[in-house]
Amino acid sequence: MTSLSNEKVQLLLDQPRGRGMVVSCYTDMRVVAGFEPHWLQPFKTEASVLRESLEDDHQARQELERDIEAIQRALEAPEARQARGMAVFSAAERGLFLAFPSDIPFANRLVVDDEPYVVPLLEGYVQQQGYLAVLTDTHRGRIYAAGIGGLRLLDEFDEEVPRKNRSAGERWGKQQATIARHREDCILHYHKELAARVKQRWDEYPYNGIVLLGADDPLSAFRALLSERLQARVVDQAPHAWTVEQSDIEVEVRSVIERAAVARQREALDEFAGRIKEKCAVAAGPREVIEALRNGQVSELILEPDSGAIASRCLGCHSLFAEERLACPYCDTACSRCNLWQHLLAMALGHGVRVQFVPTPSDLSQHGGIGALLLRDEPQWAPASVDHSGREVQA
Repeated sequence: MTSLSNEKVQLLLDQPRGRGMVVSCYTDMRVVAGFEPHWLQPFKTEASVLRESLEDDHQARQELERDIEAIQRALEAPEARQARGMAVFSAAERGLFLAFPSDIPFANRLVVDDEPYVVPLLEGYVQQQGYLAVLTDTHRGRIYAAGIGGLRLLDEFDEEVPRKNRSAGERWGKQQATIARHREDCILHYHKELAARVKQRWDEYPYNGIVLLGADDPLSAFRALLSERLQARVVDQAPHAWTVEQSDIEVEVRSVIERAAVARQREALDEFAGRIKEKCAVAAGPREVIEALRNGQVSELILEPDSGAIASRCLGCHSLFAEERLACPYCDTACSRCNLWQHLLAMALGHGVRVQFVPTPSDLSQHGGIGALLLRDEPQWAPASVDHSGREVQA
């Protein structure tokens, strides 16, 4: 995601409820038949529908027109044409306007609500940051963040490694053996440094897996230096010649992660189903998942596509509840209606929790489309219940 940052997303999530509504726009910026953008006709159609819905409210209609015009200007700007997708948020009455170019296209959509709708934006962020891709040989390496939208270079370095000594018919002697050992030591030092950098990048974000590319022998030597935890996260290891052109490996990496993403969806659902049968280290349904996230017990959040379910969020302590509430049971502050998926995703990403999206219908459907795998070394907890006063109590 080209310009997405936690600070900007949090700005959207923390938008105070004020006058007017927020128009959230998602577009596919690719072109049809070489000249007409995908977004243009759907944008005009949905804007017309919104105008008709506000036909009897002159003030709201005027406000909508201002937002629609601001969004359209952003989509027609030269910098937007370089993106594959755009997410634009406008609320003229509140002085809010933010635009995010994206490396992946969004499904064309216009949403009007009293808060910005950021679910597609967060989904795109998760998909873009899905995997670490490592390209290496005996002395140089690159580390990429790899997603369905392409690659983004995170780190690169090389070390001086002596060239392989060739005897050219000479007898192998002490000097040649010393040079060979020195070369092996240099390669080992380089691979250890690369393994340390991969670990550092892995710990920065909850990636779904690691893709390794390079010549077989140095790649296997490098992989052996990864920790058991990281070795277990390698989803594919493939031979690939060293290249300075990122485009040379993008197609191969994209193919690998598309296969890995499908496999990971199935793996997550199988693990969820197995834990449900065991009744161990799993949370199913909105209330249990929210409680587990609040307690820091979730290792992976699993979600079907956004169902539009309404939840409540405390305006004081920002606690999230799976149902509509007037007041927070923890601090007695008023609650506001919100999109459940949106704030579950925000909680998960804010706590560094891995997120897995799965198609519907799935094993999650009977649980409201929401489930979570819990950390097995954490103590289990009893799901909260609600007494007659509406306050949560422990079962």
